[in-house]
Order: sequence, then C-alpha cells, then structure tokens
Amino acid sequence: MQIKVDTGDTELIRAINRYRIVDTVRRLEPVSRQVICEKTGLSRSTVSIAVNALMAEGVLRDDDIAESVVSARGRPTSLLRINPNAAYVVGMKLSAQDVTVVATNLRADTLATLTLPIRPWRLGTESLCHMLEDGLGAVVAQAGIQREEIAGVGIGLPVIEDLTQGGTTRSPLLSGETTQSFAAMLQARLDLPVTVDSDANLLALAERWFGQGRDVDNFAVVLVGYGIGMGIFVNGVLHRGAHRLGAEFGHMKIDWHGPQCHCGQHGCVEAYAAESAIVAKAREHMTLPPDDEIHGTGKALQAAAAEARAGHAGLRTVFAQAGEALGVGIANVINLMDPSRIIVAGPGVRAYDLFGEAMIEAVRHHSIKRGDEACEIVVHDWPVEAWVRGAVSLILEKLYARPILKLKS
Repeated sequence: MQIKVDTGDTELIRAINRYRIVDTVRRLEPVSRQVICEKTGLSRSTVSIAVNALMAEGVLRDDDIAESVVSARGRPTSLLRINPNAAYVVGMKLSAQDVTVVATNLRADTLATLTLPIRPWRLGTESLCHMLEDGLGAVVAQAGIQREEIAGVGIGLPVIEDLTQGGTTRSPLLSGETTQSFAAMLQARLDLPVTVDSDANLLALAERWFGQGRDVDNFAVVLVGYGIGMGIFVNGVLHRGAHRLGAEFGHMKIDWHGPQCHCGQHGCVEAYAAESAIVAKAREHMTLPPDDEIHGTGKALQAAAAEARAGHAGLRTVFAQAGEALGVGIANVINLMDPSRIIVAGPGVRAYDLFGEAMIEAVRHHSIKRGDEACEIVVHDWPVEAWVRGAVSLILEKLYARPILKLKS
C-alpha cells in the first residue's frame, strides 16, 4: 500500500524539527551537531540539512573551534550558537495598572525595557494602539535597532472566553473588543506581525524558556492572582487546545454546589482560590480597604494577609481553605496529565506562607500515588519583566520554526 504524504504535513514536520534544533542550541549553546542529534532524537542527515539552512539564514553560527573539543575521528568539532542579531522582537505585557514593553534579540536577551503608567481599560482601543506604538518606538530607539529589523510583536493580557460569540476571547482591558480584533487593529497600525495570548500562557512560556520548565517537557504553571489561570506544556509544546482556549484551570469544578464564580457557574477553583474570592471571604471577618480602580483588591488582600500572619484565626482559615481548593484542582490536573512538575506562580504566591501547606496536603491526599515518580511542586515569584519575555517567546517560537524572511514577509 502506498502512503501519500501531504505537503502540509511535510512542512509541519520540517518546522517542528527546525524549532527543536534551534531551541536545543539556545538552551545548550555552544553545542555540537552530535549533541543536537542526541538531545532531539533526529538523524544526522536531518540535523545537517536543517543546520546548513539555519546558518545560511544567519540564525545559527559556528563558534570558534576549541582545540580541546575533538570528534571521535580526531578532528576538531565545531560548536553552534544562536546568532543573537539575526532578528529582534518586541514583547508587551498589559495589566490593569500599566503596560511594560521590552525589546530583545533572537536569543531573548533584553536590550531595552519601558513601563508606561497607563491603564488600558480607560482608553479606547484606538488610543491604546497609539500608546503601544509609541512604546514600541521608544524601546526600539533605546535598544539602538531599526524598526524594520523587528520580526514581530508578542502581547500578553488577561483573557476571558466568550461562549456567546463562538469561542472568541475578550479581555477586561480592551473596552469590549475581542482579542482577535485588537491584534488585527494593532498589526495594521504597526505594520508588523502581532500575536496575542493569555497571561497564563505567557508565564508558561517564560518558565519554559528561562525558568523552572527548562529541563522538563511536561509541566503546568498555575497562575494565582486576581483570577486563577494555567499554562500547560505537553511533550515540550504549549497546549492551547482546538480553539486556543485550553487550560481554563480556574473554571475546573471542585464542587458543583459551591459558590458562584465570575463566569456565572458554580464551584470553580477560582471561586475559592482567586484573590477576589479570598478578599470576599476575608471581609466577613474584618473591615478591609475598599477595592479601587488602580490596585483592585490588592490592598485588601495585603491587609488580610497581614492580619492572618499576626494570628487572626478566622483569616488563617480563609487562606487555608483557598489553598485546599487550589490543591484539589492541582491534584485533578496531576491525575489527568501526569506532569513532571507543577509550578505555582503569579502575584498570589506572596501569600504562599498562608495557603501553601493546605495546598500541598490537598495535592497529596487527592492525587494518585505514583511511587518515587511523584509530581514535583515548586513556587516561583516572577518579576514583571519575565512575563514580558514570555510575550517575546510568542514570536521567537515562530521565528525558530520558520525562515525569518518568510515570517517578515
């Protein structure tokens, strides 16, 4: 029987192989072709063809040959590195209080960064695009590069699935626009490729490229903040789902008779463990600062956490119950996906001392025992720049998988 291979399948395989090779070089540089074969499982001929093409494009370059590095045949072995100046990328992270913009090279080294004290939700989408264009111009100038050298712009922001609009996504920061229409509007204004993704996926990408996910292919990042999010890597690839709406961990149900969530349903993890849910429960025990348009529930959460640390029994219970709910949800993810590692991150981890013990206990109690291969749980408090570098990774993913000139065209 003759099997016909679709041209699209061939292109996909070529892109996947290319990405794996470039990503391996990025993580291990300087690295030999032989090590690339060993780490990727690709044949010598596949690696050789791809590396030659990448060097012709200027993406990879031969490092100076070290005399101490000698192949089995007695010849010096050339080592490969990323050519950092082959292309440049801009990343943007939008939050309720500000916008951070960063310019990097192809290796994701930060060249310039800028924080704009603007509140996106107060601006119309057109005004926001204008401000982002100014921010891009500022970091490009600060980095000493030309606008035409920018290969793409990655943007991260909180998103909400809109089930009434056929699976489109919206953000509370975009004045009613869908993320899809916002991306198209900004792309037309900048005349550059623009990719938008959720802040949870950004954090997962940041962990994969720069943090606790570099050495594992199957892991999940739990984002703890005003809401609860998740980004998942499966076999080294970010899982987005058929409609790019995968990993809605915050809306996993742990008690269908539980409290109502912002999504309108009941018993979601977010209805128990999100910052907003903790503050709502804490208000039953003490008077807290009111929510405000700049900090949201942040000041109230800080006040509740301070009282809990001072020994307030009721508030300590509130945080412990949030940790327990989060742990039950994490246990469900472990049972379903068998990740090597769960990374708990986001602004909420600053209260980990109050909810962490209950969370770990719930994970242990509700997850299937796997002997010595238990899932590792780590906590990682990222600075905001790491989130923006996650936005950069949105574009670098594409650059690593396709010829740079093709992406720019």
